[in-house]
Amino acid sequence: MNCAPFVAVKQVVAVLVLCALGAVGSTAQACSIYDGNAANTQSTLLASGDRSLDHLAFVGSSTVMTGSDFLRFSNGYLMKSLDADHPTQVLYGWNAPIPRDVSAAGNLQDFNPDRADHSTPFAGETSGTGTLAEVFGPFGSGYKNMSRILDGEEVCRPYYVDLYFGNGLKLSGDNSSTTVELAVLERGGNSSFNVYGILAPGSGDIAHYAPTLTSALLVDPGCGNFNSLWSLDTLEIDGAQDVRAYGISLDPRWTNLVGIRIESNGSCFAGPDIVGVGAVPEPATLSLLAFSGLAMLRRKK
Repeated sequence: MNCAPFVAVKQVVAVLVLCALGAVGSTAQACSIYDGNAANTQSTLLASGDRSLDHLAFVGSSTVMTGSDFLRFSNGYLMKSLDADHPTQVLYGWNAPIPRDVSAAGNLQDFNPDRADHSTPFAGETSGTGTLAEVFGPFGSGYKNMSRILDGEEVCRPYYVDLYFGNGLKLSGDNSSTTVELAVLERGGNSSFNVYGILAPGSGDIAHYAPTLTSALLVDPGCGNFNSLWSLDTLEIDGAQDVRAYGISLDPRWTNLVGIRIESNGSCFAGPDIVGVGAVPEPATLSLLAFSGLAMLRRKK
């Protein structure tokens, strides 16, 4: 990936990745990375140790994401191998209990739910499990809890998480390279990961799970400055690490996406820790959703 020149910004926290993505099966073009401004990005750390995101802005783009943009998903699957000695792939659904590490000792599980040291425990805490719904779904009063993540490990086995939009939402790129349709928050800032658009879902059976995907976009932390949104210390690590944001402008050939795949592809990717994924659906979809909401309110009245 080619690195664009940088202009120094006094306070920076987010990263904007503007990507011209190829159509299905083609090669992704280079990405330019821009810094974000701390004054226009805000999150709230609650007394419980849970965290909400109020808004996330990007320098060079008019897009501003809010916490609701990180609650676009209502279903998903996580694929990984059982362990190094059992490379058989397993598929965990949205509400399936996923084995997780509850301390820094061992790191036996790769790409597993994790949480901040002093945040609200997962429902399956005593049995050492967590779910995709608990990481990416609504929490508490209805916000995405940024103190919950999927913790990756530097293993030689690939693993991925597929997140599907709810409420009939679809994601498409537009003709502007300055609008951000997708944002990925990653803890550590030293890991690469592949991003795919999901064009059609697969079945929930690992033997037949084969969603239709776009070509891959490699998100590489090597370009640009490391810009910290906030720090996050989870049960699985000793000490806090910074959280970084990548905003992606999709090529207009990526249309009508029903979901997003984030993939780690072996140890060279350094085990990405996915904190959250935000999406801004196409305006027509949002308008339809708003109209449906109004119709439901009228029926209730």
